[in-house]
Amino acid sequence: MIYETKHFKPGEFILREGEVGKGFYILDDGELEVSRNEKVINEINLKGAMFGELSELLMTKRDASIRAKTDATVKFFDMGLQEFVEKNPRFAVKIIRNLGRRLCRMNAMTLRGNTRNDFLRSITSISDTQQESRVVRILVVEDKKMIIDQLKECVLQTEWEIEGAESAAEALQLCREHEYCAIAISSTLQGDESVNLRRKLKANPKTSMTPVIGLLVKGDDNALRIASDCGFSNFIFKPIEKSAALNVLYKVLSLDASDQYFDVIENILCFIVPSMLTTSLIDEIKASYAARIRNTINDGIERLIIDVSKVKEIGEDSVELVGDLAEELEEFSNPFEIGFVSLSNDANMWKNLDGCEEAEIFETLEEAIAGLSN
Repeated sequence: MIYETKHFKPGEFILREGEVGKGFYILDDGELEVSRNEKVINEINLKGAMFGELSELLMTKRDASIRAKTDATVKFFDMGLQEFVEKNPRFAVKIIRNLGRRLCRMNAMTLRGNTRNDFLRSITSISDTQQESRVVRILVVEDKKMIIDQLKECVLQTEWEIEGAESAAEALQLCREHEYCAIAISSTLQGDESVNLRRKLKANPKTSMTPVIGLLVKGDDNALRIASDCGFSNFIFKPIEKSAALNVLYKVLSLDASDQYFDVIENILCFIVPSMLTTSLIDEIKASYAARIRNTINDGIERLIIDVSKVKEIGEDSVELVGDLAEELEEFSNPFEIGFVSLSNDANMWKNLDGCEEAEIFETLEEAIAGLSN
């Protein structure tokens, strides 16, 4: 076999910046991130996309790192591109097309200023007072004003901006005048407007890389099938459920979805356990624990509130999520004074977690803040 199949877990590096390259890779499945100086500058998500060939071809060190964004499978060819083309001349045409597509993508990024990467892409100090100069702007193309208003309410605590457009024509005009980090398109626009709008956005170099989200009525399987066939892959469903909608927006913006559940109030770290938990959200929140605790300690914060009052039924998922946080705190010798906010009759059960034996129980977040502040 002329290639070796390799598998990578999310976060694992395939190539590292500064190393001398040999051979090249082809993406078989999954999504990859390209980063330079620890900042994400591009993504690779097209099956068959080639990468890693330029280092050996140009006889230079790699100028970027590539790691798996999701579970990924790649084919590694342990020979130089020039040698491979000489042995497989028909492959040269595919290479030219591949490089041509890459050039088009880079041109598009240049024209639009690579807007998606102008805002924070990594975990930073949760009490950092410096704000990003770029505002996350999202365009919602929807002829129902109430839906636009509901989405605006969803992002009130994020400092993101949502703008509305009632038609495809208005949306295209706004995209000519402004730059957006994501665009949500309703499936209920007149005729084929939603499908045609997505096609025009992807054909325009300025918006070709902008994530597009479908707005659908939950349970409308026919609309979901049509949208999926037309290239939509991320969806927000009506009626709008805040937590689910935010999770989709965090995903397409390549931001850490766990950020929405942590806040610093009066020098107290507050963790609001989500009312709805999915496997991916649980994993993302857990993955942020170590860095978040370390940053909190570094900021001199010594108190922690865990608010489980929004969880309607205490189940295995919520107990596991809080339990893993308690275990992570123990790794840092648990330097925090802890309080729980719980309305459950079994509220004292949380004190059974390792390191939480001395925790106080409160009925509201306000009471917890006041109680731990004394």
